[in-house]
Amino acid sequence: MAESKYARYILSDDRMPPEPEAMVKSMEDQAKEGRVLDRTMLLGIMNSIVPGCSLFVGTEILWGLPNGKPVDIEIPHAHDFDEVIGFVGTNRNYPRELGGEIEFNIGGEKHTITKTSLIFVPKGVQHCPVTFKRIDTPIVMFEAANDPEYVKNFQQDS
Repeated sequence: MAESKYARYILSDDRMPPEPEAMVKSMEDQAKEGRVLDRTMLLGIMNSIVPGCSLFVGTEILWGLPNGKPVDIEIPHAHDFDEVIGFVGTNRNYPRELGGEIEFNIGGEKHTITKTSLIFVPKGVQHCPVTFKRIDTPIVMFEAANDPEYVKNFQQDS
């Protein structure tokens, strides 16, 4: 059988690069305090994973907070591109209900999210951390950007 022309464009395994060292340390420090997020990184796609891909998309499932304590993911950063971040509830009877509570920081403002939501983050706007305060039912989270590589510009201390 001939090689498929488009099979290389279909991903079913996670090929995303490792998290930045600062993020890994942040999660380890929180775990020492009993602040743990049960999550599965699903998939991500960008040019370095699929050559020619002109955008970025990443997905994960957030299963819960085993110890019931809030957990921060991400550290404050911005991008040289626009981004959309989504949080999707999984309760079949109430799909617009998030099934949890998230605090999302954007442009110096804190927003509480309890509904399935899409968040537009304009190019250059500082955002994060994202604090998961409660996860009652699994939450699907995704990020999408109109750039072929997902690069974070971290806030520098003065």
